[in-house]
Amino acid sequence: MWYLFLRNWLILWFLSFFFFSCGYQFQERPSYFKPEWQTIYIAPWKNFTSETALGEMLAYELRHKLAQGKFLMPVYDEARADLILKGEVTRVYLVPVAYETFIQTKERKIEFEGKYKLIEKREGKVILESSVSRYEIYRVPVEATNVMDPGREEALKILAKDLADLILQDIVFKELEVK
Repeated sequence: MWYLFLRNWLILWFLSFFFFSCGYQFQERPSYFKPEWQTIYIAPWKNFTSETALGEMLAYELRHKLAQGKFLMPVYDEARADLILKGEVTRVYLVPVAYETFIQTKERKIEFEGKYKLIEKREGKVILESSVSRYEIYRVPVEATNVMDPGREEALKILAKDLADLILQDIVFKELEVK
């Protein structure tokens, strides 16, 4: 029985040697983050388009993703935050559904443009400013119910999740020099 214990240790040792020799590392915080930055306030995105709920959906998904990452904890009070993430939806366009296939919608095409800023609250300095542009085709469930615009809400929810992933990747993997 002792050989099973030894075998498990050898496998664990080999896998850790393999991962770390390839340059893999467990990154908890972006390299440019200061140690005193622990909390972030994510404001609902400004949105003057016809898709008014998208700004709140996007803020919700960003809060959810950042809470999973555990290197910044989202707070709901701007006064208690070290960083502030503000964004603006500048354009959302959902390609209209053709009348003949109205009930049989299987995909929705969305074009999105927006911009965001990561701001240090104490100094008011903009740490990261970027824009995001996306054109996607989303598969949505076919519903034969009597809805006005089938697949619209589902596609917007999927878009918000995708954009939250992209923005979080941009924040985490951006190589910046903060002074």
